[in-house]
Amino acid sequence: MSDPPAILARNEEEMKTTIRIAPFDAALVLRADGRLESWLPHIHGDPPPNALAASALMCAYFDKRIMAYITEAMSAAGYEYSDPPPRSPGGPRDPSRMQ
Repeated sequence: MSDPPAILARNEEEMKTTIRIAPFDAALVLRADGRLESWLPHIHGDPPPNALAASALMCAYFDKRIMAYITEAMSAAGYEYSDPPPRSPGGPRDPSRMQ
């Protein structure tokens, strides 16, 4: 069995991501190099909880203060990674992109 991510990393090619999105779905893709891609439904009126959550996380991703609050709240609630996060093939996130 082949390992496409390993093959692509070895060839330094970008992997194509395909996500099936329904009309009221929201999606965030956090790339290994720190890029954020988002899809939020265009809703006029009361947005559903998934759209609010995706929008809030999208904003928080680029705001150190909000990320610190989220990280602190997750830690206080007992959330933790079971394993260390994998090493990013693109290196660490670019701090200049953070506010």
